[in-house]
Amino acid sequence: MSKKLVSLISISLLLSLPPAQAENFELAIAADFEGGYERALFKLWVDADSDGCNTREEVLIEEAVIKPKIGKSCTLTGGTWLSPYDGVRTTRAASLDIDHLVPLSEAWRSGAWAWSAQQRKDFANDVDDPRALIAVSLGQNRSKGDKDPAQWLPPKGVCTYIADWIAIKARYQLSVDPIEAAFLTTKVKSCKSSAVAVVFTKKVAKKITPTPTPTPTGLALFKFANCTAAKAAGVAPIRKATNPGLYELNASLDRDKDGIACDA
Repeated sequence: MSKKLVSLISISLLLSLPPAQAENFELAIAADFEGGYERALFKLWVDADSDGCNTREEVLIEEAVIKPKIGKSCTLTGGTWLSPYDGVRTTRAASLDIDHLVPLSEAWRSGAWAWSAQQRKDFANDVDDPRALIAVSLGQNRSKGDKDPAQWLPPKGVCTYIADWIAIKARYQLSVDPIEAAFLTTKVKSCKSSAVAVVFTKKVAKKITPTPTPTPTGLALFKFANCTAAKAAGVAPIRKATNPGLYELNASLDRDKDGIACDA
């Protein structure tokens, strides 16, 4: 499947740095990919370094303003955290969610649908870039849901949030939809104090063809929303004779009832 990109944006972000040290990013504008998202496609909270603390716990330790004591099975006690979205201070780790700055479903719509299972796992557990995962108060995370900045912004730190959103999208080569791009343009211009500076250049539209990836291990029997999602996952056509379990889940996609779903 191919996607037509409306344009490319060259973005220069000034994150409290001199212009010579500014980060330069390029983001593609494209319509969102619809269908096929399941949270289970992104493996969450792994212990990547085998130190006994999973991704959630690693973020809590790193972002604590007063570091907690780390007990058996990475039990955290005595720490203090400050939620950057609303300025709420807490000593209870359980009162915090770990927010994916770019939500998982938004990442899916923006390009993660064509990633491998490992790429999605890496994105969901990115502790290498401190902008990717943020410990925030429960209410703010639930309010945000899977919304992009055109639909939701935090009460505090808006300019930093916009800058970080662009940086993470660029880090993973995720696209922005036209409405999102227009909103980011406006917000970046209004954040001219010290957080963000931006230069936009339009380039000739072009086509890219994402490489389909296999369905992640353990999700072989996955019910797809449509044939587009099945093809993106690299499992179409789905043949009853060779994969009866997957076919049974997706029999509704076999329009001509010939035992082969998504063969057109």
